[in-house]
Amino acid sequence: MQVIVSDGGSTDETVSVLKEFGDSIIWWSAKDKGFVNAVMKGVAKATGDILAIQSSDDYYLPGAFREMAATFSKNPDTGFVSGGECSIDLSGNIISLSNPSGAITPETILFKTIPPQHATFIKRNLFEEIGGLRSDVDMCADIDLWYRASHIRPGIYFEKIAAVYQLHPDQRTVISDKWYPNLVKMTELCEQEPRYASKFRLNREQKSDLFAYWEMNWTTKRNAQEGKKVALKQVKNLFSLSQRTNRLLLGILIPTFLKAGLKNLGSLISDGSATTNGVKELNINWCGVPERNA
Repeated sequence: MQVIVSDGGSTDETVSVLKEFGDSIIWWSAKDKGFVNAVMKGVAKATGDILAIQSSDDYYLPGAFREMAATFSKNPDTGFVSGGECSIDLSGNIISLSNPSGAITPETILFKTIPPQHATFIKRNLFEEIGGLRSDVDMCADIDLWYRASHIRPGIYFEKIAAVYQLHPDQRTVISDKWYPNLVKMTELCEQEPRYASKFRLNREQKSDLFAYWEMNWTTKRNAQEGKKVALKQVKNLFSLSQRTNRLLLGILIPTFLKAGLKNLGSLISDGSATTNGVKELNINWCGVPERNA
């Protein structure tokens, strides 16, 4: 196994730690142009037939490489494989576990599960065939890589938790506003290239639903209040959206509606609203949304 560390010029103790490994790893520390540039510099130095990308906060679990090799051996035609992930917080507490199974296709990536970068392995010849990572979609470059690869040679999940993903508040998955536009661009770019579009493409309804889901999901991750505004705009499409997108929409809005309803209820009880035959009339707008004229 070959370990290559492409460090972007860290000013903490990273370099001193790397030096401790001597010649057992390949490494450098210098300014780069971001995630895609750093990874592609590392790939250029790699000599193996299987490539994997690991971020500085994440790590593989024992048995991951053995399971990866066994899965490739059992499925020689597959282009990439992926395992499950364990998400932890900064204190090491387990937040979630994900261990999908089955084939990895363009459709499963868009509508079911995205292969986790830190648990995915791709054959070098497929990586090179599709041109590696693209800086056009730098925020979701790893997702774009799996998405394009799955058009050419579908991948497969192996049923083992392969890596740990550490969550922290400053991650780009939390703070960046590029996720939604980059994912849309990823989809559009693939549909503009015949080698991908000839294998899989979305119809108008699927695309509209998917883009609505992405916009609500990634906006809410970054800013809950902005996410609610985006979700409110989709209420009018409630009956035309997929179950997955509706679940997300309602999950964003229902807590707000309930909070508004309970607040109105408390206000009505405290100020003594009008009654009929001694029974209070509770005229509550549970949704907190102004009524529209017919």
